[in-house]
Amino acid sequence: MRPKACQNILAPLALFLLLASCGPSPQAGGGIGGTGNTASVASGPITGFGSVFVSEYEYDTTTTTMTVDGKSGSQSDLKKGMVVLVNATLTHNYGTNDLPQRTANRLFYEDTVEGMVQAVAPDGSNLVVLGQTVTITAKTIVDATIPEQNILSLVPGRDLVEVSGFVTGDGVIVGTLIDLKAEATPDYEVKGVIKNHKAALSTFEIGSLTVDYRNADLREMQNHTSNSWNGLVVDVRGSHVSSGGSGSYDIQMTATKIKPDGLGTDDSEGAEIRGFVTQVVAPGDFYLGNVHVQIHDSTTFEGGTLNDILLGAQLEIHGSLIGGIVNATKVEFEGEAELEANVATINSGDSTLTLTGLAGLVIQFDGKTALHGQGNPRRLADLRSSDHLQIHGRQSGGNSVLAREVERTDPKSNVQIQGLVTSATDPIFVLFGTSIDTSLIPESGVRGRYGAIGRSAFFSGLSSGKTVVLRGATLKDTVAWSSVSRRE
Repeated sequence: MRPKACQNILAPLALFLLLASCGPSPQAGGGIGGTGNTASVASGPITGFGSVFVSEYEYDTTTTTMTVDGKSGSQSDLKKGMVVLVNATLTHNYGTNDLPQRTANRLFYEDTVEGMVQAVAPDGSNLVVLGQTVTITAKTIVDATIPEQNILSLVPGRDLVEVSGFVTGDGVIVGTLIDLKAEATPDYEVKGVIKNHKAALSTFEIGSLTVDYRNADLREMQNHTSNSWNGLVVDVRGSHVSSGGSGSYDIQMTATKIKPDGLGTDDSEGAEIRGFVTQVVAPGDFYLGNVHVQIHDSTTFEGGTLNDILLGAQLEIHGSLIGGIVNATKVEFEGEAELEANVATINSGDSTLTLTGLAGLVIQFDGKTALHGQGNPRRLADLRSSDHLQIHGRQSGGNSVLAREVERTDPKSNVQIQGLVTSATDPIFVLFGTSIDTSLIPESGVRGRYGAIGRSAFFSGLSSGKTVVLRGATLKDTVAWSSVSRRE
């Protein structure tokens, strides 16, 4: 188990884990050719069909045994956005550059939370189900079963929903799929972090939900007579929900079964993990969701450095899983930054430039930066002051963005930046290491998912790791910001 400081941090919006259980060896054929198989387990959202794509990886499902919410199922029961667990076989073709062929042996799906809608945020940024706040992001799929595929059409106290997603903290879920439940009676279920466990009373809390487990099946839980459950990630099924809980939404559930939530293994030769940094213990020692990762001298980096592993950074980790710790061999930075502004200064000596009105931000070019657009530029030296650029890249350091793609257009006054917030206190938040003051943005320009929400509501839901979009226009050497909105 992780240290207490890390116990309440769970897997985020976008986690993928592929675990090879044993190392392959070439079969008959000699040389470097031949084939070999490894067993694997994958966890992530369904991103496509044909067979089944999990986090963009394709799995053949011709002979797959599927379990959906505890019952035997088929591929017709699955939907995009469902977070599934897949036990699979990977077939490697040695001596070629072909990706391994993935065959799903067993596929499991369970809701992250299922129950009555208790509240819906006026801006559509979240809803509350069983005392859990479900965050709606740009990537959340709102199913066609919901009128107009708009969560604002959901009615608290009337509508039952099934939510798939990732638990990211105390009572917080990032939704990947929101589905209206057709049946009148819910199969109550919730995944989350246990807190305030009282063994003598047979109760604990998950978010704002109180769970009574005195008659529940606890066979998969260890030491259930002690208070050691606090910080554990569990899956709870229930038979009855009523008022009377100790949380802010006054709700409690009678549990029928409780089990630990996890992948079922601490050791694997291969591991590929995608997610957000949720805890930094020390340089090179951090957590991606609830997965402990450690960096070593031989670890390679792409798109950033060791110093860029900060809270909220989006990473893909390659390595091996030993004793529950991923020993990273490669770290790839995935957090996407988007900027649009005019060039202020160019420094060819260190391959950087700055943007008008954003003097504290440095745009870094390297050998992989793709440059195109008006005038067919190919290198940094082809750019000039006042060129208007559209930049896609990744944050690299506190106030630096590593450019991956840059397009040049005619000079214009438009300014737009999008990225992950690292801290926020009304009226200022920090983006790319730069403090942005929103005090001059009118209330009508402070927007949520479905329109203006005002500064107070905007900042109350803003935290590290959220994506924001700022829009404005240059006034000489400054930017007059006109609007700000939350993207995720």
